[in-house]
Amino acid sequence: MLLSVFFFTNPVLPETQNDIGERILHTTKFTYWIDPTSSVPVESVLKTGEFAKITDDFVNFGFLKGTLWLKLDPKDFPDPAKYPLLLIQAHNIDSVNLFHKHDGNTYIVSKSGHIHPVFQREIPHRNFVFRIGHERETILIAIRSEISLQFSLIFTNQRNLQREDYITQWAYGLFFGSLGIIILYNLAIAFFVRDRNYFYYIGYVLFFGLGQLSLLGFWGYFFVPDSYFWKRIGIPVFFSICLFFFVLFTSNFLKLKARVPKVARFYKVLGFFALLNAAVALFGGISHASIGVSSLSVLICVSLLAVLIWGIWKRLRSFYYFAIAFVLLLLTCIVYGFLKFGILPSNPFLEEMLFPIASLADITLFAFALADRIQLLRQEKDMALAQVTSLRKERKISRDILMQSLPKTIPNVKDLQIQIYILPMKDVGGDFYEYFSPNPYEIGIVLCDVSGHGIPASLISAMGKVAFTTQKDNISSPKQVLEGMNRVLYGNCNPQYVTASYVYLNTSTKVWRFGRAGHPSAYLQRVGGEIIKVHPKGKIIGVFPEIQIEETTYKVEPKDRILILSDGVLECFNPEGKMYGESGLLEFLKANRELPNHLFKVKLIQDLESFSKAEIKEWDDDLTFIFLELV
Repeated sequence: MLLSVFFFTNPVLPETQNDIGERILHTTKFTYWIDPTSSVPVESVLKTGEFAKITDDFVNFGFLKGTLWLKLDPKDFPDPAKYPLLLIQAHNIDSVNLFHKHDGNTYIVSKSGHIHPVFQREIPHRNFVFRIGHERETILIAIRSEISLQFSLIFTNQRNLQREDYITQWAYGLFFGSLGIIILYNLAIAFFVRDRNYFYYIGYVLFFGLGQLSLLGFWGYFFVPDSYFWKRIGIPVFFSICLFFFVLFTSNFLKLKARVPKVARFYKVLGFFALLNAAVALFGGISHASIGVSSLSVLICVSLLAVLIWGIWKRLRSFYYFAIAFVLLLLTCIVYGFLKFGILPSNPFLEEMLFPIASLADITLFAFALADRIQLLRQEKDMALAQVTSLRKERKISRDILMQSLPKTIPNVKDLQIQIYILPMKDVGGDFYEYFSPNPYEIGIVLCDVSGHGIPASLISAMGKVAFTTQKDNISSPKQVLEGMNRVLYGNCNPQYVTASYVYLNTSTKVWRFGRAGHPSAYLQRVGGEIIKVHPKGKIIGVFPEIQIEETTYKVEPKDRILILSDGVLECFNPEGKMYGESGLLEFLKANRELPNHLFKVKLIQDLESFSKAEIKEWDDDLTFIFLELV
């Protein structure tokens, strides 16, 4: 608080015997004339100009082209002993020069305005102050500004000037201090919650505060007292960037991209024009940029009002706090736009206090809206976490059931070595296998992959196992087994389906038969190293009432190897997006032809992990393969 007082208090002016603490609003005693070409010299103004009476205490000339000349006749001078200072209460005038005659012929000029460094003026102040009292003839004031021009003319004295500054700057110290606290508080929250809405909100509040500093004259007085460039561009640049962050905040907070895509795209365009408007100001187009700020403000407010009405009609909770805050901002922006365009008469209170009062309430309500949104997100997160936890428990139970339902032992078939590997993805997978061995020489093995994952896949896997048990009498025919399974599962899988491979092997007769229903190929590797890709035709199971399965028969010999697998093996990807595929598998089989059967499973897993640069347990798909070798 003490810092606010110290920071926003003007230098103490020397006290004189005439400072009795009074002021008089004298605007209507002046007359005015506009020189549209700014070409008439001061010596000719009284002869050329057709001066008109000012009727308002706080005069509004809007975006004025040319030079505004003000005249005050000696008969209208107030008592110089009581009112030795002339205060032009305006904060953003490029040039304001006061002319008075010294010897009846030549004019002496006192200069002020943004074009002159603050502390080189006759009296440094955030407004424009001239010392009056010795003039005996008409005084003239020349004003030029590219920004909307509103002002009042007040005769006062040093003591009263200091008193008013002390009171108003205390109030503004509290206002800007509040903005600073809001920014710091929300910045801390932003880094904690990582919500971009907070960063957009902070940008909006920060540049709004800088715009207010410029509008009220503090920016030029305290921060850039010697820079004409930065004093001139403060209002259009800061408020343009403020509007840019506001449309980002609005669009993202209200989720307009998902709810009203056309409005979201329109706001992107408005945000682009806001930045473009700031660039125009930076490159010298102050007047155009100032008009652009007022126009964009009104356009954003009016368009957003329609969006908020729609959101409230839809009963969207996030729109309520925002609507209350925005209606206040809407009214403020519309009134301010009308003030700047001269549609409404201006006065010092509206000029100085309209935005600070409304904006502080507005910004506070936006903060409540953000807090409410975070609370909603936290509740949604807690509910989602509870649902995920529950679902994971269910999946774990389902996974345990699936794993428990798989065969507990490796088939014991004479002259045959078998390696089986199955790893469901994370919680629940869709791969399963089953076998039937009626005697020591025969075995039938089915390997299935249910589309999708999770509990539905697990349930269909269980039905698939039941369907296989109904086909034990057809063990020697892959065609009959797979077609029979399809008849059982048809109508029970929608919208999912099953792919399957079926292997029949008789180690006594050395007959191997293979059939597939939409499943990856099988691979037969001869003792001499030749690899045969076995790919008979067959449609997927569970979709069509009848399917036709083609089966392939081979004579096999000792040391021949057979590999059947799910698509998880072939569809292994490395970080660069390259797939392991059939080429990687064939290369592995060739390189490891002499590898002992009991090491095949470990070696293939190592090769897949090396290729994918990830552990198998982190994969997103099931991994299943069955490796057979005759001995």
